[in-house]
Amino acid sequence: MRSCTGPAKGEARRLVRNSQRSDELARNREIKRRRKLKKGRTPRQGAPTFRRAQHRKGPGMSAQTMWRTMHVDFSAQETLIATTRRVQPSLWQRDAEKIKRIEQATDVEAVLDLVPTVMGVAEFAWMKRMLGFGPSAAAAIAERLTGGWLGNHPKARAGIQERCIGALRWCDNEHADALMRCWGAFDDYGRSLGCVLVGLLDVRPEADRIWKYFQMIRTQPNLYFVGALWGLIDVQDPRAADALAELVAEQRAFYELYGFISRAGDARFILPLVEEVLKKSELTSAEAMWALTGVAHRLGRDELLRLLSEDADDATRAQVETFLDRIYIYEQDAVERHFETFYARTLSSALDLWSST
Repeated sequence: MRSCTGPAKGEARRLVRNSQRSDELARNREIKRRRKLKKGRTPRQGAPTFRRAQHRKGPGMSAQTMWRTMHVDFSAQETLIATTRRVQPSLWQRDAEKIKRIEQATDVEAVLDLVPTVMGVAEFAWMKRMLGFGPSAAAAIAERLTGGWLGNHPKARAGIQERCIGALRWCDNEHADALMRCWGAFDDYGRSLGCVLVGLLDVRPEADRIWKYFQMIRTQPNLYFVGALWGLIDVQDPRAADALAELVAEQRAFYELYGFISRAGDARFILPLVEEVLKKSELTSAEAMWALTGVAHRLGRDELLRLLSEDADDATRAQVETFLDRIYIYEQDAVERHFETFYARTLSSALDLWSST
C-alpha cells in the first residue's frame, strides 16, 4: 500500500473517475484470458479450477496477535482445549505427567517453578492453576520476574514471559501494577506482549510508555511493533493512526495491517486504500475494501464526500457518489464481523481463527 500523504483530492477524484473504466478493462481481460485458455486446451486437459490454483499467501499472523486472541477471553482457551481433547486425545495423554505435576503443586511458588517446562496442552492446566490463586498471584509473578529469574532460563525466556504475562491478565486489581513492576525485566518480545496487555486492561496512563516502545522498536526486522499497535489501539490513543501511517510509508507488510486501519485509520488512509482496492489484487483488494469501509463509517459519508469531491464539477461529484455507494454497501457491524479478531472483546469463533492462519 502506498504512503499516506493526505487527502490529495485531485488524485482521488481521478482514481474514482477511472474506477468504472478499470472495471470494464478488467472484465475484458478476463474474457480474453478465458478464450485463450479454452482455445489452447487439449481434450485431456480439464478446466482450470480454484482448487488447483496455487496463490502466494500473504504475511502470517504475528505471535502478538495469537497471544492476544488467547487472552482476550479465557473461554477461547477453554474451547480450544475441549476441542483438542475430543479430536486429538493423544496430545492430552502425551502431556498427562506434566499436567499431574501442575495439579499436585502445593502453592503458587510451586506452580511458578514448573513454568519453564510447560508447553502444549499443559499450558492450559498451568494457567487454570494460576487463575485459582486470584490477585495474589500477581505479587508472586512480579517477585520472580524482577529477581533475575528469567536470566536463569535463557532458552525458555520467551515462553516464561508469554505465560506469566498471560497469568497477569486475570489477576484482578493487581495486574497493571505488577506488569509495570516487571517492565524492566522483560526483553523486547516480553514488552511487546506487555503492550498488548496494557491495551486489554485499558491502562490509558501507560500510553506514553507504549508510544516510546513503538518508536524504539519499529525499525527492527521483526513484528514486535504489532504489540505496540495493539496497545495504542485498545487504549484508543490517537497516535495509533500516526504509527500506522509511518509503517505504511515504510511499506511494512504484516497480517494485521488492514484490520488495524479499519479500527484506527483516519483521512490519511483514504487514498492509499482506494488505490489498493482498484488494483484488484487477489491478495489485498478485498481486505483494503473492508478497511476502507471501516474508516469511511468512522469519518461519515458527508465528510468522505467532502474530501473526495470538494471543488469538483457535477459530473465528477456524481461519480464520487456512485463510488461511495460501493463503500457503504456494508454497515459497520459487517466490518466488525469480518475483522472479528480486531474488534471483539470476546471471541465466538476462536477455532475458525486458528484454522484460517
